[in-house]
Amino acid sequence: VVEQAKSAFEKIAVVLEAAGMTFSNVVKTIEHIDPTALPLHQQVLEVRRQYLGESAVADSAFCVQRLLRPDALIEISAVAMRDEKRPIDPGWSKPLQITSSPGVQAGDTVWLSGFIGHEEVKGELHFSQDTARQVELSYQAVGQVLEAAGARSSDVVNSIDFISPRALPQYRNTAESRRRFYGDQYPAATGIFMNRLLHPEAHVEVETVAVTGEGRQEIQIPEWNARYEKLTYSPGVKKGRLLFVAGMTAVDQTTGRSVGGDDVLAQADKAYRNIAEVLAAGGYSMNDIVNTVEWVAPRGIIGYRQIAEVRKKYFGESFPTATGVQVYDLLRPELLIEVTAVAVV
Repeated sequence: VVEQAKSAFEKIAVVLEAAGMTFSNVVKTIEHIDPTALPLHQQVLEVRRQYLGESAVADSAFCVQRLLRPDALIEISAVAMRDEKRPIDPGWSKPLQITSSPGVQAGDTVWLSGFIGHEEVKGELHFSQDTARQVELSYQAVGQVLEAAGARSSDVVNSIDFISPRALPQYRNTAESRRRFYGDQYPAATGIFMNRLLHPEAHVEVETVAVTGEGRQEIQIPEWNARYEKLTYSPGVKKGRLLFVAGMTAVDQTTGRSVGGDDVLAQADKAYRNIAEVLAAGGYSMNDIVNTVEWVAPRGIIGYRQIAEVRKKYFGESFPTATGVQVYDLLRPELLIEVTAVAVV
């Protein structure tokens, strides 16, 4: 896993150089780890130090069901920005082994690390086995980082819940924590069941992105409103130049029913069609998308490679950067694939 992590960072370096950037421009990294590599993940921290140095970088890392290449142990993606960046310090103590910052601000965008809610009891970390309580504590951490950055909960434009299978029975109870934190200004959002989170007692890891300033635009599609009025997220949110689209699946947003049956291609086509509708409703197009992540349930792996044809249908030859990950499951068991997207407009 150490050699694969080095290889991943070397490839990132090549892309950065081609864009006229360096690792000092990186604001966020995401690590997808194969279960067999999890015991060795601590060794990856030294690799991060080797390439990122003391540069402030937000980070999320989690264990997937498996990576798409059978011999892959780790996959690393990165976000880089030309704006001058600064670390966000909410006043927490930092363990020596940690190689990431709670948050990084570049321009008007605040990239936060993923947070797992916990409390300190008698000098030791305590993880409540109440999923809603863990999520509430995660949002307390998010709120502290936002405050240190001069941002508010209404500045959050995207959130992802990475969910441990052990949280499945209680996860629906977390909606109230989101309501309290966001009020009525929900971000685009996604919830994905991972194989497990890095801490064995963790239920949910919450990852967020915020954009400061004015000009928030929640993308509204009138035919979808009846469904989204019951949910604690928006189909899409634009602020500054960034537009985040919530995780889209093969769900008819007017009825709430899934379509496509057990055909992963049909489900992928519907997911991308939903994304295209969100962009069109905001006055944008698929050409504006710069990144997608395809979260694939185990039953969706058969036939997944053919999804390239679906991507060609929607992107032509102007493909965005992309990641595909096999996850433990999606929130609805009949769904085979979920797609998140980010656009720069």
